[in-house]
Amino acid sequence: MLAATDHGGLVHLRMARRVLGRPLYWTGAYFFEGILIDCGPPSAAGALLEWLGGREVEALAVTHHHEDHAGGAGLLGAARGLTAAVHSTAVPLLADGFRQEAYRRLAWGRMPRLRARALEGDVTSRSARLRPVFTPGHSPDHVCFYDADREWLFTGDLFLAERLRYLRADEDIHRLIASLEDVAALPLRRVFCAHRGPVADGPAALRRKAEHLGVLRGRVRALLAQGLDEAEVARRAVGREGPMTWLTLGHFSVRNFVRAVARPGPSAGGAAPSARG
Repeated sequence: MLAATDHGGLVHLRMARRVLGRPLYWTGAYFFEGILIDCGPPSAAGALLEWLGGREVEALAVTHHHEDHAGGAGLLGAARGLTAAVHSTAVPLLADGFRQEAYRRLAWGRMPRLRARALEGDVTSRSARLRPVFTPGHSPDHVCFYDADREWLFTGDLFLAERLRYLRADEDIHRLIASLEDVAALPLRRVFCAHRGPVADGPAALRRKAEHLGVLRGRVRALLAQGLDEAEVARRAVGREGPMTWLTLGHFSVRNFVRAVARPGPSAGGAAPSARG
């Protein structure tokens, strides 16, 4: 299923697989000045193609390889001749395939293998220019897209929420904090999250998320230094596990915050704002 909301020429496309008449989990994409930013999951690719109809799509920019953001690219390539522009490290992941846990296949559909091209500078249309900003953490290939003229930032899965309840098993909290700090330093007026749409007070919300994760990281480190076990550190620093932990068999969990903090972080500096990473 697909629902489109027009924000003054910028369209937020919310997509989800419907089960028993209800959406399982919403994701999103944006259509803006001839550029499609992300393209939703495989299960909604047909609905996205139908919505696009006769609209001209000059470029397809994808924030990262996860199936809820890149999953429509195969059908768009076959039907519209579009090639997704992605960070260079995502090209082999999309071409060769990557692991999808059972809950991901249920929520989004099975990810097809597809050909993508590596970002080489800005993504452009006749009336817009988007600069890729390398923002690893949620995934190692994650980029945001920045419109310097409008001071708009399309964040993919970098933002999601100011305070996360769970963390993926493969997320890098150190790089995530650095990436948030990098984009928060850009001149920004508006922030657009793929899942949530336009973010209220977006520039400040990015800063608050970075600060919150920094505080949480310090709290986890202090509790680990006391010799507490992983479960106790997670409970004290973040909270108790919940339904998402059980539904994803731990791929999303509170304990993943502790595991992510315990892993070594960058030796120096943050995530450089470069599409080449």
